[in-house]
Amino acid sequence: MDHINTYSALTEESPVVSPWHLTRTHSHRSFVFSSRWSWLILGLVTLLYVGVCFTPVIFDDNEGLYAGAVREMHQRSDWLVPTNNGFPRVQKPPLVYWTMLASVSIFGENEFAMRLPNALASAGWIIATYLIMRRLGGERFGIVSALVLASMLGVWVFTHLIQPEPFLACFISLSLWCLIEARLFAEPEAAPRRHSGLWRFPGDHWYFLFWTFLALGTMSKGLHGALWPLGVVVLAAIFAPGWRPWLRPVLSLRGLLVFSALIVPWYAYMAVRFPGFLSAHFVNEQLGATLNCRYPADAKQLPVWQFYLQHLLFWMPWTMFLPGAVYASMKAVQTGRKHKHAFPPQTLDILKLLGCWVSLTMVSVAFSTRQDYYSMSSWGVVAGFLAVPWMSHYFSFLRLPRRFLLVPCLLVASVGLVSLGFVGWIQPQLNNLGAITAAPIRERDTFFDAIAGISPALWGHFVTLLGIFGFAMLIAGLIASALVWRYRSFPALLIIAGTMAVPICLAAVGFTMMSPYFSLAEEAAAINREMVDKPDAVVVCEALPHTASSLFYYLNTRIHWVNAPFNNQYAQQVLGLGRDYYWDEEGLQKAWKSSSPVYFILEESRLDYWQGLLPPGARVVNKSGTRIVLCNR
Repeated sequence: MDHINTYSALTEESPVVSPWHLTRTHSHRSFVFSSRWSWLILGLVTLLYVGVCFTPVIFDDNEGLYAGAVREMHQRSDWLVPTNNGFPRVQKPPLVYWTMLASVSIFGENEFAMRLPNALASAGWIIATYLIMRRLGGERFGIVSALVLASMLGVWVFTHLIQPEPFLACFISLSLWCLIEARLFAEPEAAPRRHSGLWRFPGDHWYFLFWTFLALGTMSKGLHGALWPLGVVVLAAIFAPGWRPWLRPVLSLRGLLVFSALIVPWYAYMAVRFPGFLSAHFVNEQLGATLNCRYPADAKQLPVWQFYLQHLLFWMPWTMFLPGAVYASMKAVQTGRKHKHAFPPQTLDILKLLGCWVSLTMVSVAFSTRQDYYSMSSWGVVAGFLAVPWMSHYFSFLRLPRRFLLVPCLLVASVGLVSLGFVGWIQPQLNNLGAITAAPIRERDTFFDAIAGISPALWGHFVTLLGIFGFAMLIAGLIASALVWRYRSFPALLIIAGTMAVPICLAAVGFTMMSPYFSLAEEAAAINREMVDKPDAVVVCEALPHTASSLFYYLNTRIHWVNAPFNNQYAQQVLGLGRDYYWDEEGLQKAWKSSSPVYFILEESRLDYWQGLLPPGARVVNKSGTRIVLCNR
């Protein structure tokens, strides 16, 4: 085989390294796909993710905790100490806060500014996936993998809400991309012992960047931002001997110094200022979450089977192409066994590195305090795997029966048809679905609990959105099926991935419609209006702080908590701060009888209980979702 010609055909515009020795199929239907098209598509994806940052309001839990802390830091002009309700919040490192503070400094305090860094980190993760997969399978494979990742249901849902996961996924992906680039370019064993310039050997800067991204990942969520990539390095050294010469330079003094220079100053400042900070941050918060032994527990533990099984939903619609991905991958393995030199060593090494990455992530999270999105940082590898069948008409050795693409495309159309049929069936029955109800917010803290905790009557409000979704999926599935029938798989993928922008925008609308059930923005606005001329007013909430955290962002005063454990967070548990802000029922009863206005936020399901404890005559200030605001005056 002429490696030079194959190399040029596969890399198209990038004369770096041939992803595979086997030639691509040459067809009149094929066209040269350059990096200019890739960056145009990635730019459009970024615009989509940024464009939906305006809505909805800030939700409870992670969103409120981060947005509330950033609001307080911005008002104090303090970039070092995150606080909620005026007390230090030390669960997470500061990088996400810093990016949000920068955004707020430019765009002001609003939902768009708060979510913009999250959207940009998500786009960075998608771009990093493109960079990795481009080195594995060429330009087309890179952009296909990026599109699959960007249009996954779970990716958009979990990256739209403010949390550190998109930052973690972005920086872990970039760190491992640096190793791949080093594997393709660096020559560590051939490098001289002495060096005359900044770098010791060609490609040495990739190891410098590797440690830089490790530090940024650590400053985004915690030490696993560094431990996961380093664990992948160890596994690759064990199971992929070909990697070893390129992994030895990872353990360099220069890398450790840049890593330390980026993370030590903030940690040193916090350790000096707050006693017991390092133990609380690294041991109780990070190690405790990793081994599911945090004290006290502050998150619901998902069953292992549910955690793994729900990924089939999070990866939709591409989960339907999983059989084709398995079949195509098996063909690739068979080709590799039949032709010993079918794939160059660097391609096999990259595959092994990616396998170590996804295996380490998926196995390690099984022992942690499992949350729905904990494996998300490795979903870029999954996207690459699910992208393989779309390359079947581009590389001859991956050619698979047309049904592996045609049937899933028809299933996409069927999903749309079933959705339209359901809309037609349910529309006449909307008035017979009963009362609108929802479980209390603390019982809706996981993905499936949030869905199951809402009554059919409330879901009936989404009929119009479901109809639009069904029509879009039906048309996209039919067009993609026609294109696949004509062996034009790449345009078919663009149709499906592009059409996923419709449910993404519809989901943003749906979030807005559901916001009263996941945010206290309306309650806070009502209280703020009444408190303008009442400087002695007190706000009390019966909830765990994280289940009412949107108050940190929207309320213009500090919050008192009733029936909430005092020792749940570092500021209270270690420093003993804020005892006066944690009341029992007797404390609320005493305040209720005072002359000061008291605004009490509670679940409506608890209203009868509290009406039996509090004096009669309470005034309803606001009711939204499952929660209600009472006032004693």
